[in-house]
Amino acid sequence: MVVEGRAGIVTEKTVLEYLLALINAKYRTSYAMEFLDPGLNSTVRVRPSRVIALDLDDFEGSPTRWTFDPA
Repeated sequence: MVVEGRAGIVTEKTVLEYLLALINAKYRTSYAMEFLDPGLNSTVRVRPSRVIALDLDDFEGSPTRWTFDPA
């Protein structure tokens, strides 16, 4: 899969808290906010403009493309 778009470092506390809640729910973990502390780790958000995906076993017949409105 190839994702093209604008990337940026996330530092907003509410966004990081929401992401941490999703991570903890998905992986059944209990990471604290220090896990996503912008002073220690980078959290990158990508706002896609175009995505291309394909199945390696059907390289010529499987490409799928999506485009997104710029946000």
